[in-house]
Amino acid sequence: MTLEYSSLIPTSPHGFGLGTTHYISGRISACVAAQGGLYGIRYYGQQPHAKSLFFEAAIESGFNKLFRLQVIIDGRIYFPEFNQTQHMPFGFQSQCTLEGVTLRHSLILDQNLLAQRIQVLENPENREIRARLIVHGHLRTKVNGRINQAWEVLGAEGLYTRTIDEVDESEGNSVETRIKLGSTQPLAIQTRKGTFKYYVETTRPSESATFYLAFNHTPESAGMDAQIDRKIKNYEEGLRNGLRFESGNPCLDSALTNAVPTVCSLELADTPGAVRASQSYWVWGWDSMVHAEAWLWSGQTRLVRDMLSFCEDTAHPEKGVAHALHSDFSLQHSMAPSAQCLYVVMLYNYFAATGDQETLDKHLPFARTILEKAGAARSQHNSLSTGKGFFPDHPEELEQKEDDISLINNSLYFQALSAVNEICGGYEDELRQLQADMETVLWDTEQGYWVDSVDEKDLTQRKYYPAYGQLYVSPFGTQPKAESNGAIGAFLREHSLFEHGIYMFPRSMPGFMADGNQLGAYYPSVDRYYWNIMNRCGHIGSADDFERIVTHFWNEHSYPEGLTHETENVDPALDNPGCKQAFAARSWCCDALELHFGLRVDLNGFHLNPLPSGNAFKVSGLMLRGRKISIERQASNEAMRIFLNDTEVDSPIRWEQLENRNYIRIE
Repeated sequence: MTLEYSSLIPTSPHGFGLGTTHYISGRISACVAAQGGLYGIRYYGQQPHAKSLFFEAAIESGFNKLFRLQVIIDGRIYFPEFNQTQHMPFGFQSQCTLEGVTLRHSLILDQNLLAQRIQVLENPENREIRARLIVHGHLRTKVNGRINQAWEVLGAEGLYTRTIDEVDESEGNSVETRIKLGSTQPLAIQTRKGTFKYYVETTRPSESATFYLAFNHTPESAGMDAQIDRKIKNYEEGLRNGLRFESGNPCLDSALTNAVPTVCSLELADTPGAVRASQSYWVWGWDSMVHAEAWLWSGQTRLVRDMLSFCEDTAHPEKGVAHALHSDFSLQHSMAPSAQCLYVVMLYNYFAATGDQETLDKHLPFARTILEKAGAARSQHNSLSTGKGFFPDHPEELEQKEDDISLINNSLYFQALSAVNEICGGYEDELRQLQADMETVLWDTEQGYWVDSVDEKDLTQRKYYPAYGQLYVSPFGTQPKAESNGAIGAFLREHSLFEHGIYMFPRSMPGFMADGNQLGAYYPSVDRYYWNIMNRCGHIGSADDFERIVTHFWNEHSYPEGLTHETENVDPALDNPGCKQAFAARSWCCDALELHFGLRVDLNGFHLNPLPSGNAFKVSGLMLRGRKISIERQASNEAMRIFLNDTEVDSPIRWEQLENRNYIRIE
């Protein structure tokens, strides 16, 4: 199966083009198999989010019909066939010609709605076209504490059902999810063997027919086609006019340009600032906040502004910013105070990119309380903050305890303290001491690299060397041990890089695969430090490494959560083909800008440190302080000069040097 990318939209010339993929929008997500049929539908309502899967069929079989679309031509029934199939973050559209009739068929998700549409493009013999949907009644997901009511036949209006989930078994509380299957056309419904199978057909010929599956609402069918068209149009315009990459590799350009539209599809329209982590995860704290610069630098500042409010509004008065949330947005659990400093960094990055003083003033008091709590959790030996590392999932496999000194947490603490010091001042002495302690306590002189943690009791270093330990999320991310960037880069290239990713831990050292999963994996969400170090080192080959890694996954329409890899040869399949993990998409977007251009945005302007390369690289649609910027690095393996609007300049470029529209040429 081969995809093409001439329009930046992954396109299969013939067939569906993918073994499987996931589509996302707001509270709903859908899984589609290679034959083009649905095999899973998730909806995140008020029920416990562990019960998000409502419908499930077999991925490998065509027998089960999960709202399977068919077309009826003069009474004869066909499956729509797949040609020029375009895969968007929120669905697909494809074409076929049957009996001389050219049709477009699509599956589109929109927040809490799944729509399937048949449109007649050409019908030279004026054949009668109708549409049909088939659903097996037994494909409802069965879980403990759930009651699936049978479908109620509504005649011309379709089908209706309810799912009732227990929320608190001890108190007998339950949540109801209402599900309506309807259409833009009047329907006729037949059943087979009771509730085993339902045939849902439009009753009159039409040039367009749309079926919809709606959760917890009944949509206005009259405006549905316009709603679908508007969603597709906005997406296509976003690709043309938003943050757009040109590298010479169409697959890489598609992956990077689709990153922001994909993560925007995960926002809940009914709860501004709430962003799901992926097609199969609910709203998480760090998953949503990390690498928010991808939104900020593409002009999606409203979303981050809403996220700042959402995270503060849902914070616990004592435990702080939520790491995991229940379906009603109440706290499930939080992270150590130092890890919550990610919020502080997000606020800084927002202010740097926008200059929005009002929003800064609104949230800075809350941000400073986070910083104060991190400082209050100070080690008895030094200025570092204590607390178990928030990532990966099982730091205890690396011997960490609740009151130890974690590298990843203190990386966030250092960046947050640097951020607030730049905004307010007054933290210079504290910041110098924190950096000195980090560089002494958490640095292994023999290896020339960082250790994962130290024991708070006696400051014993634990000899695990994580690629993710310095979590780069701000322009301050490579400041600790900056004089050793060359040694850090050499260590990472020798021990972390493999063909399709960056190991979390060196394969030849303790810690690798200690949990059987993440600790032997590649997680794009934590690879920004690696690529920024490669930029600082001027490692030209890293551009090829990055291209090879990203395109490997995007050829299967995937922004992966991770890839667990422990063999010399290539894995036979991705861990989760078609995955749409938000923090991976945002990280890759930032990686590209930082690896190729060395982009760092601060309160006074932005820095560029272009990576020499034999290939040109261009980005357009970059938005900073309301100004639009295009940056083009020409092919060169030598030191380069920077031209802003045809005038040679030095880095950093200050805000006052920018016009409304700007072109930066690097040659």
